[in-house]
Amino acid sequence: MEFGIYCIGINYKKVPLAVRGMAAVTEPERHSLWRRLSEERAVEGMVALSTCNRTELYFCGGKESVLKTERVLAQLKRITKETLLGHIYVYAGEQALRHLFVVCCGLDSMILGEDEILRQVRESYGAALREKTDCRMINIAFQGALHCAKCIKTDTLLSKTSVSYGTLAANQIEAFLGGKEGGVLIVGITGRMGQILAKNLYSKGIRRITGTSRSHKAADLEAFLPGDIPIVDYLNRYDYLEDADVVVSATASPHYTFTSEKVRASFRTQKQRLFLDLAVPRDLDTEIAGLSGCRLFDIDDFQKMAEANNVAKLKEADKAEQILSEKLDETKKNICISEFAASGSKRFLCLKEKKFGSVFYLLKERLSGSQFQALVEAMETIEPR
Repeated sequence: MEFGIYCIGINYKKVPLAVRGMAAVTEPERHSLWRRLSEERAVEGMVALSTCNRTELYFCGGKESVLKTERVLAQLKRITKETLLGHIYVYAGEQALRHLFVVCCGLDSMILGEDEILRQVRESYGAALREKTDCRMINIAFQGALHCAKCIKTDTLLSKTSVSYGTLAANQIEAFLGGKEGGVLIVGITGRMGQILAKNLYSKGIRRITGTSRSHKAADLEAFLPGDIPIVDYLNRYDYLEDADVVVSATASPHYTFTSEKVRASFRTQKQRLFLDLAVPRDLDTEIAGLSGCRLFDIDDFQKMAEANNVAKLKEADKAEQILSEKLDETKKNICISEFAASGSKRFLCLKEKKFGSVFYLLKERLSGSQFQALVEAMETIEPR
């Protein structure tokens, strides 16, 4: 029995930030992608996962579904198929299933064991359920992966010693300020990353924080932000650059939040300033790094920091891998049962009437995924009377 699930994607390991930005899939683009694939009957179900470090499409269908999805994605993002194929990876069947588990559990993340990816996978799967782009195999696969991630979070210290981008950014800001009281401007403070960073800074005693918001509703933000952080209109963001020692941008904007020319024009005094770009695609014009006194870091710069943090977690990763293997095996069995019951329902009912059902589920518990798969394939040869 073949598992008709596939994954195509790109991630931070071999693809530079600029290319990852080109392939990032927004919510409207996700809708367009599903609509086009549905019209062509290319896939049976799909989940789109798009984060700062990866864009991945998980879908079910035949072998031709991969080629069709690659073509439609390239058209949607207005890049040549050759450019896309030069960067993406493709997983099929059991490999796709295992990759989903590894990603969901944070074992493929730049920051090993990070919690953020679990939330992102859950939200992506939730969007598929709401928009009815799921299918039977997608449901079993994602529910299995999410359950596995929860078990690893509970039974290992991997996530307990994890460091998020918000934590790394806060550490960088703390080191830059060197104990001095400095002003921090966070563009996109109402987003998930902005909230995490604000809380991390506040816990370090860094309190001179100003945030921007495109839709200013201060009352709605009090429950999410620490202290009494002033929230100003995004349109006035350049007015606050002069007083800021650190500028952080973490938005989902397709355009630069700060350009080099306007930043230069906003400065009235010469001092050292730190700019942190936590967005994909980039929020900050890279030429800001060339301005006098300015240092600029982006997501890729945090990779070296994350690598040092990962060394301490390798032992916990071994424990997590063992749990992953067990839960992955269980999910493979569940897919086998589901597919057999759906495609050979008469055979399945025949076995249940002969009271083989209890034995069938006992074998599911005792056999490995590969052994159980072989059993189901043998049972598919049974002809019901």
